[in-house]
Amino acid sequence: MVKAPHREQLHVWLDDPAFGPLQQIGILSKGERGSISFAYDPDWLTQAHAFQLDPALDLFPGEFYPGGSNFGVFMDSCPDRWGQLLMKRREAFEAREEERHPRTLDPWDFLLGVQDCTRMGALRYSLPGQGVFLADEALSAPPVTRIAELQAIAFELSRKKLAAPDKIKKWLQVLVAPGASLGGARPKANLIDEQGHLWIAKFPSADDDYDVAVWEKVLHDLASNCGITVAESKLMQLGDGYHTFLVKRFDRNGEDRHFFVSAMTMLGRVDSDEGSYLELAEFLATFGDPDYLAADLEELFTRVVFNVATANRDDHLRNHGFLRLPAGWRLAPAFDINPSFKKEEHVLALDLHYQQPDLGVVLETSSYYRLEREQAENILQKVCEVVASWKRCARHYGLTKQDCLEAEHLFCVR
Repeated sequence: MVKAPHREQLHVWLDDPAFGPLQQIGILSKGERGSISFAYDPDWLTQAHAFQLDPALDLFPGEFYPGGSNFGVFMDSCPDRWGQLLMKRREAFEAREEERHPRTLDPWDFLLGVQDCTRMGALRYSLPGQGVFLADEALSAPPVTRIAELQAIAFELSRKKLAAPDKIKKWLQVLVAPGASLGGARPKANLIDEQGHLWIAKFPSADDDYDVAVWEKVLHDLASNCGITVAESKLMQLGDGYHTFLVKRFDRNGEDRHFFVSAMTMLGRVDSDEGSYLELAEFLATFGDPDYLAADLEELFTRVVFNVATANRDDHLRNHGFLRLPAGWRLAPAFDINPSFKKEEHVLALDLHYQQPDLGVVLETSSYYRLEREQAENILQKVCEVVASWKRCARHYGLTKQDCLEAEHLFCVR
């Protein structure tokens, strides 16, 4: 008798009150050779509010296989580059202690490595036959009162040359546990405030040569003043070094979770693929919630204008995303908004191909956002008026005249 091949499985759950009570929506499997597959739960396919989790996962029974290592929607549940770096360092340290070669971690390992408490979006995972969610440890996100300790540890772990092994072990035990699955490569940790709300703290890195957090806060405030939806944010200085930027998780409302996916996933792309803002507009026009479509397209256009005006050029598809409602998709709040001191082009094309910062090119695309020319010009004028106050905002947060002089060329104001 031929032995059935061994498969690892995870039950996939949707925990978003917009779609009713917690429900199992499918099974994610990993074969002996590492191949990934997914099958929807039959009950999910009968739900009136059922939706595709991923462009590659049509609402049909049977198993689906990704074109790459995993489906984009489950990659969005994995740690970001910083989280993966910590997991790799922990594996290397444990291998040294156990006198073995380090394992090469794959997407399945990364998926298993994020704490349930901090996992981005509303997908949760459990092992077959177990009544608890994967990595559902109590207090897996530390309290905000430990932020100074976490910043110091993150700074040390961001160094290229690490300290003694005993220190590394202690640091990793503290920092890896919370996990993280928001985009980006900067040192960060999830924290819980006194009211139980989840925040992300983005710490200084050992490689920083300017105060990244202050500039992110400046752009965050300017974006809000332009009418762009952003989550609540704070700036903290812990010690004499650079600041830490804290931002409230927009995929949480108290203990409720909201289903989030990256634009990378919904456009069916991978990290090396090119993209354009017009593709984001087309996605919303096709799949957006009709009640919010006009507002979301207008805000998306506003974001493009703002990103050009403030040199937010690291605007790749993982730095945009969508939230799911029963009637369709909504534009997620803007995040990872930073001026790019070293990038001369946008990652995303402003039209179909042009990546150079040019407000005139953006204005010519206004019809793709279902805007009249006059509407688009008014938006551009408002954004430029708000962005013109950038120096006052920067000085308010402690940046010097010299800091502003060095950033002068980044801001494009008519």
